[in-house]
Amino acid sequence: MLSKKYGFAARVICLLMLVIIFVTGCSSEKTGTQNSNTRKTVKTFVDGTGKEVKISCPVDKIVCITSGVSEILYALGSADKIIGRDSYSIFPADLEKIPVMAKSSFAPNLEAIIQSAPDVVIADTMLKDDLRAKLEEAGLPVLVYTTSYPHETALVTKQMGELTGKEEIAAKLIAFSDKYYQLIKDRVARIAEDKKPRVYYEWNKPYYSAGDKTPAADRIALSGGKNIAAGQKVKYPELTPEWLAGQDPQIIICMASRDAADKMKALYDEILARAALKQTTAVSQKKVYIMSWGLGTGIRSVIGSLYWAKWFHPDVFADLDPEAVHSQLLQEFYHTELKGTWVYPDVK
Repeated sequence: MLSKKYGFAARVICLLMLVIIFVTGCSSEKTGTQNSNTRKTVKTFVDGTGKEVKISCPVDKIVCITSGVSEILYALGSADKIIGRDSYSIFPADLEKIPVMAKSSFAPNLEAIIQSAPDVVIADTMLKDDLRAKLEEAGLPVLVYTTSYPHETALVTKQMGELTGKEEIAAKLIAFSDKYYQLIKDRVARIAEDKKPRVYYEWNKPYYSAGDKTPAADRIALSGGKNIAAGQKVKYPELTPEWLAGQDPQIIICMASRDAADKMKALYDEILARAALKQTTAVSQKKVYIMSWGLGTGIRSVIGSLYWAKWFHPDVFADLDPEAVHSQLLQEFYHTELKGTWVYPDVK
């Protein structure tokens, strides 16, 4: 009788031990799934240079040394994955809390980047081939992009969604931009060629412009204007004041490196005061506009294009409020309010 009791007790103990082992095993498996790479999938990305790069996704640690992509990662809700940035990744302001590991893609701190052991390094085309090779030799996948054109920005947004597991929000961000780009295209398509204004675009320094096959030229055409510098022998020509005056621009757009109102106003006043341009239509009618580079490339460039379209054709785009669209973009994807001066003067 006693042996039967001991046998029953032994069976109970064994059963309890099996239950404990099973529960512990399940718990360990769940924890492992959450904190390890067991659910990651290796994906192949074709970056902006056409290079194929295999990366285990979703990634946990990113060194992003190009501001256009940093802004996209933030909009996707993946800023917490960025462990290193370039000095130009300062929008939104929360990005400034992240350690700087490059002045720009042209001047990365290779030692700091390699020591941080990211899952991927993201740069723009200023990254030299030999520096990319050194990062790859250290075992780091590298993706290189530009965000100067709308189709490039859409590609980056889609791939960043795949990289971080935020495909759904990436699709929404692309749809937001596409909606307004299509609106511009549809309306401009109905404008006669002789109604499109002659536009002088300036950046970097006085009389430095952009010729054919440049992002600025594409945006001028998209927004319903004619690029005065089209047909120049070099991609980014430095025009003479006399030649420019002879072309009589009807619109002048100048890009500003700062979004401070006083800096923009000073640049606006300087252009109006140029002796060579005083007789041009743009200056005499005060159709001179200053825009922050923040609206010049990347995901917010659609806002810049909305401003240009309205400046070029105020009647056609009378119902459009680029500032309101900008505010909506920031609220919906950056969870912040619109602040600062992005264009000058702010013509409604």
